[in-house]
Amino acid sequence: MDNFNMNARRDVTGMDAGMRAFFKQTYSFMGIAVLLTAITGFIVQKFFLAQVYALIAGNLIGTLALFGIQILIMTMIGRATFKNPARAFGLLMAFAVIEGLTLGLLLAVYTGASVMMAFVSAAAVFGGMAAYGVFTQRDLTGMGSVLFGMVIGLIVASVMNLFYYNGIVSLLISGVSVVVFALYTAYDNQSLKEMYSQFAGQADTTGLAVNGALRLYLDFVNLFFALLRIFGVAGGSRD
Repeated sequence: MDNFNMNARRDVTGMDAGMRAFFKQTYSFMGIAVLLTAITGFIVQKFFLAQVYALIAGNLIGTLALFGIQILIMTMIGRATFKNPARAFGLLMAFAVIEGLTLGLLLAVYTGASVMMAFVSAAAVFGGMAAYGVFTQRDLTGMGSVLFGMVIGLIVASVMNLFYYNGIVSLLISGVSVVVFALYTAYDNQSLKEMYSQFAGQADTTGLAVNGALRLYLDFVNLFFALLRIFGVAGGSRD
């Protein structure tokens, strides 16, 4: 998930005015993306649930196609990071809308209480780990390859569970996902500080903020989805 050079180590303990502005922009982009996903999910759940269910949940090919489109958009955002920040931002918004399709299905399955508990918990975990990543003096660089490998394992396990569904395995995948994306939140925040230090003054960092927003958005949304599945087991689902 990290296509930037992390070999050149810099001091990651301090934040000047430029870096604070960069993080403000990054989190603003992320917040817009999360809001757009929430709005899309609400619209899907209220007005287009049957159509989206038939397209995705009731169709394995549709599910795999949706996943492929998400990977394609993430790749395109990476390529447009510095070449065309406006395009990268537009692609981020498109990605947020696509994620909203999945959210709409989940909103129809889980109770409002489960959704609220999952959101509050995800926000708390994300906020705590983000602060740790920004202010810790510990070098988290070595976590990157391990976490990426774990994400690949989670993807494979999730796909296999689509074919041979097991509730216990699904719950286990969700629990591991919470741990992985909590750690990714800390790692991504620290690496964003380093990337800003490397590129500040050399190029417009707007595209970098979009790229960072995508990474943080993925951390938060995956935390939320995993916690929602866990709270859904405890709190039940809609009839």
